Amino acid sequence: MKLVLLSGAGLSAGSGIPTYQERTMSEEFKDFFSASETQALQILQSYKHIFDGATPNSAHHECKKIEEFCRAVNVEFQHFTLNVDSLIEKANGTVTHIYGCVDDPVTVVNSRFSEASIVDDLIWSQDDILVILGVSDNGYPIGILEAKVLQASGQVINYNIEHNSNLFCDQIIGSVTDTLKSIEVTSKLPLVFKELDLGTYKVDTYGININGLNYVVYFSPSIHFYNEMDLLEDIQTFIGHQLTHSSFEVKFDYEPNIEGGVETQFKAPVGPPLSLLNLNILGHTLCSLINIHKNQYGGEFYTASAAHSRLVRFYNKFAKQYCNTLKYGHWLEINLNEEIYYVIKTH
Repeated sequence: MKLVLLSGAGLSAGSGIPTYQERTMSEEFKDFFSASETQALQILQSYKHIFDGATPNSAHHECKKIEEFCRAVNVEFQHFTLNVDSLIEKANGTVTHIYGCVDDPVTVVNSRFSEASIVDDLIWSQDDILVILGVSDNGYPIGILEAKVLQASGQVINYNIEHNSNLFCDQIIGSVTDTLKSIEVTSKLPLVFKELDLGTYKVDTYGININGLNYVVYFSPSIHFYNEMDLLEDIQTFIGHQLTHSSFEVKFDYEPNIEGGVETQFKAPVGPPLSLLNLNILGHTLCSLINIHKNQYGGEFYTASAAHSRLVRFYNKFAKQYCNTLKYGHWLEINLNEEIYYVIKTH
């Protein structure tokens, strides 16, 4: 399974980078392809101030989040770009430049007549996803690439400012800066949850890796979880709704804790705590997994509770920030017996 991004001028247009069409129509750039290497470098130099002054827009950061999630859930990730700017790198993402990068101008000049064979040579399978970001037919024959992916029963999603009548895939119309949401892309991944049979009920689990630390995320039936704690009626009274078999309690734990049994359950990993950056990656990964689980299992409510008081702040941020990201109906913070519980409702 792999997720591949192919980005073009539409990805960086929101950062003020001229599109390929805009550059080729300018007086400074019109001789770029016919010029000698030295002259071509001089032409490229006339644009350098634009590239140097540009900063990543929200879409570049969403690409980084997609990459982080794929890394966390062990899904192969590749990003190929037709752009010569280094905005993905400035957003701390990784990318392969098909036509070189202005940070090394010679690579751009030497790639003037190159073909995007590195993308053409990719082998596709039924679990793969291709996401096209701001690429026009003038920039790359995306119809041919789409056909290869669909023929392998993979998925294709096209983000662009206008509809492409030559494509058969799902199309998200509008500025890539406004429309690209990492959680909506990652929700398409056909991840396989492992089933843990506890006798009276079953739990869906998925292993993730955050900065080299392995965690396991659990989705257990909320009814059984709160019944065992004699809190089911209280929870249902607070939310004004009966929890059904489509309600799931979300928990995660450090993998080595599981081997130690109840005594080590939910203990913090040995060593320095996760940085703020890695906590954000953890939160976003949990958010994306909830969305994927909802799509596969039809979750109506997702509940959670902080195992330790030190996690309350993390859960507060998770409930408030990511519930909005998920576009779920609402979330509730419930204080029972000096413990804090959370409920989010899907649409």
